[in-house]
Amino acid sequence: MAKWHLKDTDRLEKIGKIRKKSRKKTHAIEPGETFEKPADEWLIGGDNGAFPARVVEVHKRYAFVSTEPELGKIDTRDVWLAEVARKFLVSERSERNFVAVGDYVLCTPDREHVVKTKADLPKCVIQHLAPRHAKIARLDPHTPGLEHVLATNMDQLLIVASYLSPKVKWGLIDRYLVLAECEGIPPIIVLNKSDLLQQEGTEEDIAEAEAMVELYRRIGYSVFSVQANSTDAKNDPMISAIGELLKDKVTLLSGHSGVGKSSLVNLFRPEIEQVVEEDDNIFYKGRHTTSFASFIRLGNGGYVIDTPGIRSFTFEEKGPIELSHCFVEFRPYLGQCKYRECRHLDEPDCAIRAAVEAGELTKWRYKSYLGILLGATGREGRIRDLPLEE
Repeated sequence: MAKWHLKDTDRLEKIGKIRKKSRKKTHAIEPGETFEKPADEWLIGGDNGAFPARVVEVHKRYAFVSTEPELGKIDTRDVWLAEVARKFLVSERSERNFVAVGDYVLCTPDREHVVKTKADLPKCVIQHLAPRHAKIARLDPHTPGLEHVLATNMDQLLIVASYLSPKVKWGLIDRYLVLAECEGIPPIIVLNKSDLLQQEGTEEDIAEAEAMVELYRRIGYSVFSVQANSTDAKNDPMISAIGELLKDKVTLLSGHSGVGKSSLVNLFRPEIEQVVEEDDNIFYKGRHTTSFASFIRLGNGGYVIDTPGIRSFTFEEKGPIELSHCFVEFRPYLGQCKYRECRHLDEPDCAIRAAVEAGELTKWRYKSYLGILLGATGREGRIRDLPLEE
């Protein structure tokens, strides 16, 4: 679990009082043959002390959950140590874990065991999982064929990259944008270390960055250029604008390791301060200690799901029609190709290719489309040399 700082001590000491208050309304569960059960089937009543909760951290053998007395109002001060009901542990599965950060679950207290901590952290059993409305996942690096779901049920996706150190991978940003479109959640792009770009970037770096920022804004995405580690960052109008977008929302925070995600989160008064490693090059490397996804409440009433640096993630299998629809600027041209099932690859009379050749669509985004379609984007969002007719 994330390291608690001194300011979280009061949070643990108040767990008992908060827990009693949250149990005034109890939910009974019906024995079921499936783990996944819609929340509207979690019946009110009963005396087993069952309660709705949100998964806030997941580890190898257990998870942490926080009560959710009202939908969207997660009491992250009320923390329980949770295990999945034994009857589900013997079933076959395609995912690495039974639950993921952000999942809606129904829990029952484990009255026989209490985890021995200074705060007597209570223990519960996860009995039901509500269907997910959005998710981000990657292939499990340890078990081929298993999917590692990192987070679920987010309202929006905040994509964080750095101009330099590490240098932004525009192909990875495109993949995140496609993921957001596939999942039906709004994406926000934050490009950090703007000072480093101006101080150490080449003319080519600066020109490329300006062109890409203009491109993403032109096709309708919100793009913010910031210096999150600046001593005056909280007074930056762009930081304030980001804070407004995070307010009262559950936001998935994603991007490469070292781009400054933790520094950015710390600007919005998180309940658990994100640890940033102190070294002589911290302002340039941006190294941090995030190693697992964590659900964190912000001072403005919103929540972020902070994920570890992700180098690869999976899409549900998409055909050319659905994938091309996830490139928002392609949409006006869809349905105008000669063939209904056009892949926009080498078919004659393709409206997308014609628009690219006419300069109406950028070659860069078209290459991103081809890279995802053909599986050629690479582990870190790099795009191989995909030929285009000049």
